[in-house]
Amino acid sequence: MVTDLTSGIAIERRGRTAWVRLNRPERLNALSTAVQRDLVRVFTELDQDDETSVVVLGTTSDRAFSAGADLKETGQDRWVDPMRMSTRNVYETVFECRKPTIAALQGWVVGGGFELAMACDMRIAADNARFRMPEARVGLGANFGSQMLPRLVPWAHAFDILYRGETVDAERAERIGLVSDVCAGAALDRTVQEIADVIATRAPLSLRRFKAMIQQGSALPVASAVRLDLGPSPYLSEDRAEGANAFREHRAPVWRGR
Repeated sequence: MVTDLTSGIAIERRGRTAWVRLNRPERLNALSTAVQRDLVRVFTELDQDDETSVVVLGTTSDRAFSAGADLKETGQDRWVDPMRMSTRNVYETVFECRKPTIAALQGWVVGGGFELAMACDMRIAADNARFRMPEARVGLGANFGSQMLPRLVPWAHAFDILYRGETVDAERAERIGLVSDVCAGAALDRTVQEIADVIATRAPLSLRRFKAMIQQGSALPVASAVRLDLGPSPYLSEDRAEGANAFREHRAPVWRGR
């Protein structure tokens, strides 16, 4: 597990779920350069951690998941064209994590924070969540968000959110498919943990296959996508035999990830 984090990230283990919480409440969890670098480090390590089945990205504050880029931060490396970075991009790192990822959202989900949420596989929101992509207001580009948003919601909604930079409430976010569920703020952690606990009982090779097939196959014609052979095959695995045996024996399977 990752240790010695000082940038504003708190990590908590709940069974086989790792909760990674943004923890800069005084700055509404603004994504400083240090926070982004530590998120890259955390997700890279959790991706390789055999004790982790699910990663939840959340917040310690009900005021904000993240207010986005830290506009008050200074330094020569603060503003870099994302296509010319010398290190891994935080959004790509979260997106490429092979473990199932869930964003637990409450309060403001803005700009880079919105992009961070879109990098996760699933998004579950408290009823106080408010989404905004203000890049057109401040002259930024939303490089990752402009690609992810139209993959998650219909184009008309994506253009509206990007062009106008107005606030989207949790109700509309659920209606357009941006989030899969909305619940009371007090129930958010419990709701997310219940979902994570279920996912953690599923066959890990199947989950990895689903993620790779969706991410890499969704832009291909179906005839090409179904021919993809990504990652270890669950069809020929020990887990497939274990799943069948467990079903016949009316017991929970014991997955080995091979």
